[in-house]
Amino acid sequence: MEEGQKVHKLIADGEIFLVAGVYDALSAKLAEQAGFHTVVLTGFGVAASLIGEPDFGLLTQSEMLDTARRVCNAVSIPVVVDGDTGYGGALNVMRMVKELIRIGARGTLLEDQAWPKRCGHMRGKEVVPLKEHCQKIRAAVEAKGDNAFFITARTDARAPLGLEEAIKRGNAYKEAGADMIFVEAPETVEELREIGKSIPPPLVVNMIEGGKTPLLPLEELRELGFISVGYVLSGIFAAAKAIKETYLELRARGTTMHMLDKLMQFDEFTRVVGLEEKYLLDEKFKTKSS
Repeated sequence: MEEGQKVHKLIADGEIFLVAGVYDALSAKLAEQAGFHTVVLTGFGVAASLIGEPDFGLLTQSEMLDTARRVCNAVSIPVVVDGDTGYGGALNVMRMVKELIRIGARGTLLEDQAWPKRCGHMRGKEVVPLKEHCQKIRAAVEAKGDNAFFITARTDARAPLGLEEAIKRGNAYKEAGADMIFVEAPETVEELREIGKSIPPPLVVNMIEGGKTPLLPLEELRELGFISVGYVLSGIFAAAKAIKETYLELRARGTTMHMLDKLMQFDEFTRVVGLEEKYLLDEKFKTKSS
């Protein structure tokens, strides 16, 4: 069964599934090799890794699409791409969705923040009028046509306007045609339970280490009504900590010989990126000298 069909079946069966957050082609390959059925290309991670900036509305649509193209080319599992606010109005959303389908992405997330947007767990968020985002969702639905492409509608209204408004928006976005609904940054288990009771499934939740939403086991999240659980920043947080510790050790001691157990070795790394396959292809097409 194709990976995309597995994801569709999980949703149809009401089974909860884990989504790994990735930020470049290498992290996507590692997630695929770890056995994930789908990944999400996170704007937070791309902003940090590509331009070294926070998720504060600084990343451009072209930078995100370029990264998405490389990630989609690197793996065979479905890639869902963070679409932020759609980078403009309804027509910008349509153009983005069509381009994502063209490069092989299998879904996008569209949020209702006012531009410049920021990470959902940062302070100072503002949201656009409900009707405006409904129109963006309808535009995305029209743009995807008959393609197997998930549209996840995200609302950031919890922080600036309260949970009741966030739930109202989630229901409105579902009526506008979104496949999945994502209320960003609920702050308690009780809020998660209220979301699960008040908005039709399937529902998305993100687990952000150190963020506003409590970290819960999969089974508890399933019981609360969620089907897609994204650990979208775990990879880049782990990578940043490992790289920082390695560079500090190297700077302090002038060698990595005392921390080799913490590093992926040359042979293992080249297996991750498929060196042996390239050797075989190179041999196949090499011109033989007479």
